[in-house]
Amino acid sequence: MRFFRKRDEPESESSDDALYVHLALDGAIFVIRGDTGEQLWVDREGLSQELERVRDRKGPLLYSREAGDTEPPAHIEETFRMILESEPSSIQLLEEPHPEALLPPEQRRTLTKHD
Repeated sequence: MRFFRKRDEPESESSDDALYVHLALDGAIFVIRGDTGEQLWVDREGLSQELERVRDRKGPLLYSREAGDTEPPAHIEETFRMILESEPSSIQLLEEPHPEALLPPEQRRTLTKHD
């Protein structure tokens, strides 16, 4: 898998179809596209588009959220409900968020192929 694979872990055939989603407490949404490795900060509309892409590819969704050991605020619950309603092929909870997902807002950046 392009984002989280240990060096000695074999790459699964479906890793390129995966989508990683991290929900930050401030409402920001961080995604990594498994097919390109692109990292984006999106709003709910952008997340909806990413969920469509992963559903069309029948790819798995990898999920994490900030302060995952606490009760989520209402806006996080609403966004997660949106994820569930998109009916991804599977959802895997990740205990540790991607390091880029933990950056403070002023340090966040989007990395696409064109950057």
